[in-house]
Amino acid sequence: MRILSLSVKAFGKLRDVELTFRNGINVIENVNGFGKTTLANFIRAMLYGFAYSRTKNGVDAQRFAPWGVSDKFGGSMTVEHNGEIYRIERFFGKTARGEEMLFLNANTNKPINISCSIGEYLLGLTADSYDRSAYFPQEAVELYSNDNFEAKLANLVENSEVDYDKTQKIIREYRKNLKFERGDGGEIYRLNVEKMRLERELGNALQAERRSVQIEERLAQITAEKRAIAAKQTECKKTLDKLKHQLASKSLTEADRQTLAKIAELEGRIARVPSDIEHAKQHLDKLANDIADVKDVVKPRIYHNMMWLIISCVLAVVGIAMYFVIPKPWNFVSGSVLILLGIAGAIVSFTKKGAATLPAGEKDALVSEYFRIAGKYVFTDNLDYNAVVKAFWKCYSDYNGDKRELDALRGAVKKTDGGEDVFQREIDVAEKELETAAEQFACLAGEEGRLTQEGQSLNFDSIAPKEQIEKINAQITEAEKKYYVAGVVSSLLADAKDRLSASYLPRLCSRCGQLLRQVTNGDYDVIIDRSFTVQIRQDGQTKPMGEFSRGIREITLLCFRIALAELLYDGQIPFMIADDAFVNFDENNFVRATDLLKSVAEHGQVIYFTCHKRTGSLLK
Repeated sequence: MRILSLSVKAFGKLRDVELTFRNGINVIENVNGFGKTTLANFIRAMLYGFAYSRTKNGVDAQRFAPWGVSDKFGGSMTVEHNGEIYRIERFFGKTARGEEMLFLNANTNKPINISCSIGEYLLGLTADSYDRSAYFPQEAVELYSNDNFEAKLANLVENSEVDYDKTQKIIREYRKNLKFERGDGGEIYRLNVEKMRLERELGNALQAERRSVQIEERLAQITAEKRAIAAKQTECKKTLDKLKHQLASKSLTEADRQTLAKIAELEGRIARVPSDIEHAKQHLDKLANDIADVKDVVKPRIYHNMMWLIISCVLAVVGIAMYFVIPKPWNFVSGSVLILLGIAGAIVSFTKKGAATLPAGEKDALVSEYFRIAGKYVFTDNLDYNAVVKAFWKCYSDYNGDKRELDALRGAVKKTDGGEDVFQREIDVAEKELETAAEQFACLAGEEGRLTQEGQSLNFDSIAPKEQIEKINAQITEAEKKYYVAGVVSSLLADAKDRLSASYLPRLCSRCGQLLRQVTNGDYDVIIDRSFTVQIRQDGQTKPMGEFSRGIREITLLCFRIALAELLYDGQIPFMIADDAFVNFDENNFVRATDLLKSVAEHGQVIYFTCHKRTGSLLK
C-alpha cells in the first residue's frame, strides 16, 4: 500500500491541508509546531479510526478536535493497493456514534464492505501492530510482543492464509459459549443448572411417591380402626339398653325420686358453704361483743351566729363614735351603753349546739376483722357493719336449716338394696365409652379426609424427570467433550505457533543484527528471544537495552522494525512513517540510518517528518 494524497479539512491544529505523495522517500520538513505529529496521527486515524474511550494518552476525539470547531472534523485520503486505487473519507464526532466513514474503490466509486478496520484490510496489521512496525515516532523506544506479529510471521513461514489470532478468538468464544473460564455461564453451566432443577423435581417426585405409599397404608389402618370402633359402639349400645332396662325394673315411687332430688339439692347447697362456719360464728360473736363494749368519744360542737356577731360589731363601733359626736355628758352614757350591748351580742353569738360522736380507733380494727371473716361466707361490698351482721346470721341460719332438713329427708327415704347405684354407675361408664368411641370415630374420619385430599394433590411422576436427566447428562457429556476438544485444538495451535516461531525468530534476529551492524559500523549486535525481548551485545558482552543511550536504543529499534516489517511482507515493505525519529543520532549514525531508510523506500513508500535541516541521504 502507498498513500497518493490526503486532504485535511480540520484535524487538531491542521486546517485545509492538501498533500500529495510519491513512491519512495517523501520528506516533509517544517518548523516545530506546524503539526507534523498531528499529520502522522491523521494518517493513522484514516486507517484505524479513533479510540473514543479513555486511554493512557487521553481520549483521541478530545485530543484532535480542533479549537473553535463544534461540528465534525476529519478529511480524506487516497491510497493505492494491489493495483487498485481507494478513497477513504472519515469525519469524527464527540462519540463513535457521530463518526461518518466512506471507503470506496476510486475507479468504480463502489463502496468496499469490510468486517475489519481499513488498516487491517490494506496493510494486514491491527492498530497495535501498525504502531509497532509501520509507524516510527520520535518517542518510540520500547519493544514488546504482539500476537498479530507472530500470527502474521507464522502465516508467512507456512505460506498459509489462516489467521492465528482470529482462529484462537473463535476457539475461545466457542469454549466460552460452552463454559466460562471464570464465574458462572455457558451451555454446560446452563445444562448443569437444568439438571439440578430436574434432580430436585425427581427428588420431590420420589418423596411424593413415598408419601403416597404412607398415606395408602395409613388409610387402610384408619378403615380397620373405624370398623373396630363401629363394632364397639354397637356393643356399647346393647349393653347400655340392657342396663337402662334393669334400672327401670327397680321400683322407686315418684315421691322417693323427688326426695332424692331434694337431698341432692340440699347436699349441693351445704357443700358450697365452707365447713368451718361454726368456728367462724363463734369468733364473730366474740368480735360483736367486743365491738359493743367499745365506748364512743364525744366532742362538743360549737356554732356561731354570724348575724348577731355583725350587729354586735356595729353597735360597738357606733358607741365609740358617740364619744366624739354627742356632747358631754350624754356621749359617755350612750357610748358606753352601745359598747356594752355590742360585747354582749358577740358573746351570745358563740353558743354550744349539741355534740359529735366519733368512733374510736380500736372499734375500727374490730369491725375490719369482722368484715374479713364474714367475707368468706357472705358478700360485704357496699354494706355497713349492721348489714354484714344480718347477712352472716341469715347465711348461718340457712346452713343449719338445710342440715336439719337433709337429716329429716334422709330418714324418710325408702331403704333399697343399693342396686340402683350400681346400675347407674355402669350406665355412666357405658355412656362415657360410647362418647369416647364417637370422638375417636370423628377424629379418624377427619384424618381420613385430610389424607385423601393430600394424596390427590401429590404428583409423583418420576419417569419424566428421569428421562430428562438422562438426556441432560448426554448433552453435558457431549458439551464437555466439545469443550475439551476445543481446548486441545487451542493448545495444539499454540504449540504449532511456538514451533513456527522457532523458524522465523532466527531470521528476525539475524536480519536485525545485520542491519544494526550496518548502521553502527559493526559496533553492536542484537539477541532477540521468543517474547521479542531485545538485548544488545557490545564488545562481546550482552546487556539489556535500558543500559544503553537513547540514540543506541532508537537505532536498534529502527533496525528491529525494518527487519520485522521485511519478515511481515516477505522483504517488500509497502509503507512506513518516521516522525523525527533520528534526532538523537550522531552524524555518522544519522547518515547510516537514513541510508537504511532509503533502501527501504526502494520497494515501498517512506514518509519522513522532520523539523531539522539535517536529512542525511534522504534527499540525495
